[in-house]
Amino acid sequence: MPISLQQGLGWMDRSVLVRPRWLRGALRKGLYPYYWLTAPLRPLPAALIIGTMKGGTSTLNAWLRHHPQVMFSAIKEVHYFNDHYDRGARWYRTYFPLWEQWLGGRCALEATPAYLYRAAVVMPRMHALVPEARLIVLLRNPVSRAISHYGHQVQRGVEPRSPEEALMCPDPPAKGKPNHYKRRGLYAEQIAQVLQHYPREQLLVLRSEDFFAQPAEAYARVQAFLGLEEQPLPPLSSVENVGRAKTPIPAEVREHLREFYRVPNQQLKALLPSFPIWTEEA
Repeated sequence: MPISLQQGLGWMDRSVLVRPRWLRGALRKGLYPYYWLTAPLRPLPAALIIGTMKGGTSTLNAWLRHHPQVMFSAIKEVHYFNDHYDRGARWYRTYFPLWEQWLGGRCALEATPAYLYRAAVVMPRMHALVPEARLIVLLRNPVSRAISHYGHQVQRGVEPRSPEEALMCPDPPAKGKPNHYKRRGLYAEQIAQVLQHYPREQLLVLRSEDFFAQPAEAYARVQAFLGLEEQPLPPLSSVENVGRAKTPIPAEVREHLREFYRVPNQQLKALLPSFPIWTEEA
């Protein structure tokens, strides 16, 4: 199959997508002088998928990467505004394509779902650099999200605790680290931080359950929000495995989480009156 001019010119930018990871890293390191020298010519993101973890961000990112007008970052999660801000905007620009902006690209995109959770730190930085950016948030039932997050960590071999120990410990804790499984689902306080810096019309909030139940409708809505020409779902449009805990979750853990999120969910409804909060069991 012949390659297009855009594909040919963009080879060095896209080479960092090569897997395995060690080869991808080696290619980026070897070509880094090229990225650095051309960084001032590269676009900053016009749109960011900022959350939430285990909410469908990988699926949406994958779909948008097939849109001909989207110029995607070299990797899905750059983590610039939370972990690498001290490296500067020029470093950030090296992750965005050079040639596509003159060959039909309209919207540079990055997706780091941790940005929402770190909104208090991230949003002032983000607004200072890209105040016109459009932000997309997918919110999953926080009970399901916490359980999925726990299951993901168990599968990775980094969570030795039982569901009761991991998901029922107090938050805020009496001592030690916060319970990130539970705190990531406190959406109202995170969205409030976003809205302190960005107007409501620059924020699209989707419910993950609706996103997966009606993917074509959700994808059309995202494209309209980003000002893109509408495209159908790409052929490889099967939804991501957003994660189901392989470890059985006791009923008392689920009930504890439902009670924990009862008030925060009402706070989210007050903040976003049109958002359909979760009433079904998780």
